[in-house]
Amino acid sequence: MSSATDYAILLDPGADINTKLILIEKGVKSRLSVLLGLSNGSAIPPKFSYIVDEVVGARFSRLGNEGLKQSNQDGLTLVFQDDDFAKFKKEIDEYRYGDTSSPRTGRVTFL
Repeated sequence: MSSATDYAILLDPGADINTKLILIEKGVKSRLSVLLGLSNGSAIPPKFSYIVDEVVGARFSRLGNEGLKQSNQDGLTLVFQDDDFAKFKKEIDEYRYGDTSSPRTGRVTFL
């Protein structure tokens, strides 16, 4: 399917929920693969399945409200994140670049 067809299904209130979840999961896995620096066709390591689950849930609950940062209605305020993967940045960076929390040692030479 094309991206336009996928998006139309996601916005269709009569579309099957399972179909919507599958489309969202496909997009989340694709984005996470890029963030992890995986080559095309490489599977996401199982230890990151919780990231896929949480981001799919967040994106599913936001269907129909894409592009909004904040919404107020009858005293209820909804605030959406710009980047669903931001809270997982530390884990993603550790996988991609190694342990980023320990100090790095090196030498600098000025000429």
